[in-house]
Amino acid sequence: MSNINTMKSITSNLHNLLQGAGIRFSHKTFDDLKAVPLSLIPFGQVFYEQENFENTHGQKATYIETDFLLKIILKEKDPALMINTQQKWVHLLRASVTVDALNTGDLASTKLVSRVDFSGVKIENKSIISLLNINVKIRYREL
Repeated sequence: MSNINTMKSITSNLHNLLQGAGIRFSHKTFDDLKAVPLSLIPFGQVFYEQENFENTHGQKATYIETDFLLKIILKEKDPALMINTQQKWVHLLRASVTVDALNTGDLASTKLVSRVDFSGVKIENKSIISLLNINVKIRYREL
């Protein structure tokens, strides 16, 4: 499997895992977070941010680390409930996006993903809307 196909599979599996956890996606873009319909909440977006290519010497396997940004939009009128909702989604997604879960589909036979690291979460609160920005690093083996 070429690197571009590996990245496509990782991205597709990431979308599938988020959908399986209950995150909704849309082909429509929303410039204003308040414009996201309630029927799409919790609403997610996956962004490919960068790849770090390992420099290898000798016969050691090459690994590549890819950074993704998961944006999750939540709406909740009660501030106390919003905190619980934020925490619920962060930890649910952290438990859902694992090495074994990503090594499915096209990656099932090769098991190229070797590490998943939730490197940080930043939360933006805007009235009844909350935006979770979850940074995920995924390490995979280059063939």
